[in-house]
Amino acid sequence: MGDFDWPTGGKFEEAVEKIKEAYKEAQEKNLTLTVKDYLKLPPYLQKAGKNDEAWAWFNDLIRTFASDPMSLSQIYEKMGLFREREKTPKDAIKYGVLSNMYWCLGLHELITQYGHTDRRPELKERKENITDGYGLWQLLEKAGCLHLEEDLKKIIKKHMKEFPNIRMPDLVREIDKLVSEKG
Repeated sequence: MGDFDWPTGGKFEEAVEKIKEAYKEAQEKNLTLTVKDYLKLPPYLQKAGKNDEAWAWFNDLIRTFASDPMSLSQIYEKMGLFREREKTPKDAIKYGVLSNMYWCLGLHELITQYGHTDRRPELKERKENITDGYGLWQLLEKAGCLHLEEDLKKIIKKHMKEFPNIRMPDLVREIDKLVSEKG
């Protein structure tokens, strides 16, 4: 699927239908679509006012790509952007963290299971950046939660000590608790 120009004049529902038709055609022709292709639909659903359908689509993608951490990283990144556009930037914080965590897990998998040892420096740098809170500042600022930076770094560091065996549900619970209690 190629890039798609944003429709004008409130034709987002028409755009949604065209994207769904393209997915159906790709399936009928046994074409392989990437997660990036499937992530084209949610912003259009959002623009068409179909946030619940978009969120269901994200959840279907998470189930479909559950064994692919790099794809999960991309999904969570888009979920965070979606929440920001919904004006719920506090909820976007956890998705930004999850996106980074899954990217690290994907790099780890590429190195350990597929022999891409040339990605080791990238993994090392990414892990250091996550633990140091790199990229968190922007998320926290948008959410009006800069005061949570140190607490969030502590949560991330605690979970990164278990890498690659991070318990994502526990991580999400701790982030949600921090944001709801102190945000």
